[in-house]
This record gives sequence, structure tokens and C-alpha cells, in this order.
Amino acid sequence: MSGLVSVIVPTRNSASTIEMCLKSIKKQTYLDIEIIVVDNYSEDGTTEIAKEYGTMVFNKGSERCAQVNF
Repeated sequence: MSGLVSVIVPTRNSASTIEMCLKSIKKQTYLDIEIIVVDNYSEDGTTEIAKEYGTMVFNKGSERCAQVNF
């Protein structure tokens, strides 16, 4: 089986955990993965950390379901 897998990570003020999450995703053996972080306007550096890992980062939503639907 092959094909691109998109991993969507909804966040809000997750600076203390986002790095561990992204490292775990990148360690997967399946190679064709894109990581999309959909942030709810964090104020703690979450988006900056996510960008360091080469992820696509979007600021969306007023609640988690709006982020996932985006």
C-alpha cells in the first residue's frame, strides 16, 4: 500500500507538548507523510515550534471541531 497520509494536529497553546507529538509522527516508518498543524491562535509559541519541524501551519477555528473540519 502506498500514498500520501495527512496527519492533522489541532492545537491551542500546546508549546509544552507539540514538539514531542511532532517528533513521534516523524519517527514513523511510513515515509509519505505530511503534517498539518491547525492552531487556534496560540499565544505560547506553539506555531513557531511546529514551523521548526517543517509542518504546514494554519490558524483557524474558534473550537476544535472547526479546526478539524478545516
